[in-house]
Amino acid sequence: MNIGNQISAIRKDHRMTQEEFGKLFHVTRQTVSNWENEKSYPDLETLVAISNRFAISLDQLIKEDANMVKAIDKERILGTVKREKPRIDFLTGAGTGILASCLISPASALRTALILISLLMIGIGWHKKARCDQKVLHYLADRGQDSPSAGQGPDA
Repeated sequence: MNIGNQISAIRKDHRMTQEEFGKLFHVTRQTVSNWENEKSYPDLETLVAISNRFAISLDQLIKEDANMVKAIDKERILGTVKREKPRIDFLTGAGTGILASCLISPASALRTALILISLLMIGIGWHKKARCDQKVLHYLADRGQDSPSAGQGPDA
């Protein structure tokens, strides 16, 4: 049973309207309707709230719905990328700025230390960027394998 049908069944079992159900989770009636018709999915926080409120395991709610699992994976990957991007930008940007300022300053032990620190910051930033890119590529590759038309372009 997919997540939309499960939400609908839970709501109906508890004799609730879409509006009443939506109020419990601070969403509109239209949002509940979209969930039930699988036009959109509840976020992970809302799924946990539904699970807790109606004593249903998260596993039972989402395990059988492959689309929901994909949506959660996408949300997880995008969350990681959004969370890491400012750190990556800071490390590479600050490292580059420090390095540029050191290159025009007179030679000293402090300059040498700052050059090493800036190179380390840039390296860490690049490493974090590579890891984020790798996660996105794995997600895209997995998504491509699940698609029935993967690898079939208009010329195929």
